[in-house]
Amino acid sequence: MNTRPNVLYIMADQFHADCLGIAGRQVRTPQLDQLAHEGVMFKQAYCNNPICAPSRTTFITGQYPHTHGILGNDIYEMNDRNEHTLSAMFRRTGYQTALIGKSHMIGAWDREGFEYLRYCDLCDCDRNDPLQNHYFKYLHDLGIANLYDLGTMKPEHPGSRVRAFESMIPEQHSLETWTGDETLQFLKNRDERRPFFAHMSFQRPHEPYTVPFDSGLLYDPDSIQLPSGVIDLFERKFAGKPEIMRKLADTFGGMPYIPESEADLRRQLAFYYSLITRIDEQIGRVLDHLRQTGEYYNTTIIFTSDHGDFAGDHGMVNKNIGIYESIHRIPFILKYPGGPSGLMKAGIMESVDMFPTLCELCEVPIPDGIDGRSLKPVIEENLPGKLYTVCEWSSPRYEVNVNAIRTDRYRLVYYGQGEGELYDHANDPDELDNCFTDPVYTTVRLQLQEQLIDHINQYHTKSSTAKSKAVSLKSRNTMTRMVHTGQRNWDEIKHLYR
Repeated sequence: MNTRPNVLYIMADQFHADCLGIAGRQVRTPQLDQLAHEGVMFKQAYCNNPICAPSRTTFITGQYPHTHGILGNDIYEMNDRNEHTLSAMFRRTGYQTALIGKSHMIGAWDREGFEYLRYCDLCDCDRNDPLQNHYFKYLHDLGIANLYDLGTMKPEHPGSRVRAFESMIPEQHSLETWTGDETLQFLKNRDERRPFFAHMSFQRPHEPYTVPFDSGLLYDPDSIQLPSGVIDLFERKFAGKPEIMRKLADTFGGMPYIPESEADLRRQLAFYYSLITRIDEQIGRVLDHLRQTGEYYNTTIIFTSDHGDFAGDHGMVNKNIGIYESIHRIPFILKYPGGPSGLMKAGIMESVDMFPTLCELCEVPIPDGIDGRSLKPVIEENLPGKLYTVCEWSSPRYEVNVNAIRTDRYRLVYYGQGEGELYDHANDPDELDNCFTDPVYTTVRLQLQEQLIDHINQYHTKSSTAKSKAVSLKSRNTMTRMVHTGQRNWDEIKHLYR
């Protein structure tokens, strides 16, 4: 009989850390709130990269981006074996490993680390064969692949320019329901002689923000309470921020999404919150199954996100501009057998810390080269948080590497060439007043810049923005890419499929 703890590693994509009922916003997340009541919730958890693939690579390697070298998003087909990913370590030590949902990591790593794979994102399949993707194949077999709407929309589509819209895919076949169904399918048919390591990875609430046409919105847009930081756009027009931000002030749509009015922003948030509540419902189905089978109290459960979303902060939604608190900070809930319950833990922790934490909790060897530290002694011995955390980004918008450092009080974002942003959270939690050139903060700015440079001065890049752009250009006319980027829908090209 298995006595080692199981692991349920739940990740949502682009989840604002405050968009939990327990964290204060008006979002309904009863399942995640209950999980927090039964475990530990870290109030100052941060990702180490603000976009999907590099951040996910950080979680699965326990290494900072400047260590693992992945800074671009187009990495699935990289031929780069790694026998020391978190999933590979667990698989080699007797765990039955599974990934259900979005990976957005190197495919070879997935195949080595996970013996059971069920992909939902078209980033995770052969560029010439979208039917290798399990969710797209599922829609195809139902005869509704032409309704696929999880990539870039055509200009005439109601969801073009990243606007929220109603999906024509019914709720029973929605991405959220599929992820819940497939996770339950794995758990019900797993090898009970072994503990499981299941990565349940939701592709959303990453845009596009959609709701199924047959069930609709779960929130009334008119009742959405906007965060105080909306004044950054609607009143201040990003005053004091870098020029690239100020140019967005009069730009509707795009990425990030700049709403045309507060009513438009409320509508976007009503869709975003609806996705979160539906994700919470699917998590609840899985947790109920674990309770019914008696495995719940022998399972280490983590809920987190690869990065955040503006979710109304600064008047915007989505991401891909700057490295603000909304994007850098992530939710992080940890429940483990024998661990404390109802603990709200202050102090900085990072995504690199998840790897050694799970290894220590499950008696899995920690390989050399890990940058994180285990959270178990932090929790049980009440150790302080880290002095700072760093977020590293190879940004196509800035055409340079952008980096941020966050201490308990300050955030510094440095764009190079003497340009940056500095916020004092003691006086400005909404990050409205840029103090980068304020002489009062000169000493603080220089100290933070030195810490930042010391942290990231060794880059070993395997995937950068430039490399991702080259890969994307090379594969732009492949079948998978055409469906994913809105160039063609399935009915227009399926006759070419062999």
